[in-house]
Amino acid sequence: MKTENLSLSGSLDEASAMEAAMVLNTIKGVSKVAITTATGTINVSFDDEVTSLQEVRAALQKAGFGAKPRGHGEEGMCCGSCGS
Repeated sequence: MKTENLSLSGSLDEASAMEAAMVLNTIKGVSKVAITTATGTINVSFDDEVTSLQEVRAALQKAGFGAKPRGHGEEGMCCGSCGS
């Protein structure tokens, strides 16, 4: 089981948040979706042996929700040379 936080390109109203949650809940392996509308943040838990973060992002994008790119070091890989 894996949990990821995704930041959308903008804030969401309640109707958009419900639509995004419905999209994510149709993905096999997704077990929990929590959305903070004011910040456009989605917390999604999924079985990483059934689906992937890339599939979650692709489903959101296909539904018209643009997820911001991951920030420096957020993928767990950082060379450490910048001191971040």
